[in-house]
Amino acid sequence: MKRSVYLPLTWLVFLLFTPCLNAQDPAKPKEKEKPQEGWKTGAGLGLDFAQLLQINPRQGAGQNRLGFGSAFNFYGNLRKGRLAWDNASIWQFGIQRLGAGVIAQGVTQKKIPFQKAIDELRLNSKIGYQISKKSKFFYAADLSFLSQLTKTYQGNKEYPGNFLTDVAGTGKILSKFFSPATITISIGFDFKPDNSLSFYYSPVGGKFIIVGNDVIASYGVHGNPVEGMPDPTTGRYAEYDNTFAALGSLLRTKYANKFFKDKIAFAASLTLFSNYIKNAQNIDVDWTNELAVQLAKGLQATVTVNVFYDDDVMVQITDYSYPNGIRGLGRRVSLTQQLLLKYNVVF
Repeated sequence: MKRSVYLPLTWLVFLLFTPCLNAQDPAKPKEKEKPQEGWKTGAGLGLDFAQLLQINPRQGAGQNRLGFGSAFNFYGNLRKGRLAWDNASIWQFGIQRLGAGVIAQGVTQKKIPFQKAIDELRLNSKIGYQISKKSKFFYAADLSFLSQLTKTYQGNKEYPGNFLTDVAGTGKILSKFFSPATITISIGFDFKPDNSLSFYYSPVGGKFIIVGNDVIASYGVHGNPVEGMPDPTTGRYAEYDNTFAALGSLLRTKYANKFFKDKIAFAASLTLFSNYIKNAQNIDVDWTNELAVQLAKGLQATVTVNVFYDDDVMVQITDYSYPNGIRGLGRRVSLTQQLLLKYNVVF
């Protein structure tokens, strides 16, 4: 993605100036932190809830709303001598229902269903071995996984959207666990200038998009290869593969730090991938950000912002002049934002 290069550049500029936010007393320089030996683990659970009930509402008052959202994360990091093993996972999920009653009087008695807002499961594991005891460089290997946990069904013209249940009655399922799943495996070098920042680079990495379900794979919307023309009625291709494989170069940068006496925490991860085999100039981008403000001990208000672009994956094009705000599929930058109240625990 040519224009996507501005996103990582902006982010890297931020990293250069971030230390200024954590200014210390020059007379008492902060001692350099040493990595703790053994396991360090922790978890966080974030929830958001929105509810509006109207009974006999006035004209122009609006409609009922019920929404739920959550984010669960877990990390486990091991330090033992020159060995460093970092593991992290996060699941973001959200649903909402607008309105009340049935979808259409006399046509169906189905209740207005819940629409899916977000469903994203991320797993990452990176293991490294320090080149020497005083070196900031590690020999490293990295594994990442991206999928979702629940099924997604497509609506129809009368009731468009993505739903947890088959509202249209067509059985058209768009996605589910491992359909699709994106897996990257790579080996390279990890540079850790301090405990809050790391740069991992792999000159040779494999990226795989797997669509395990044949029906979902036949739609050809998740980046798996298809051939020929789709069926005009079902939109499915007769010839398709369940797996797309790419070989390329991978750069993963991670940053996490706390400011203002640990009242504010910021964490970000930026992954760039260039496919040597196809359109190497179009860089795939996966950029996650989390800003947390402490409200009480263990309780935080958290904002997450994720930016995604994959040159091989079609996304829904946002256009608010179209029904449900979607105008077909295409290659676009995808942006997701979520606001949560979050409880963290370290153990």
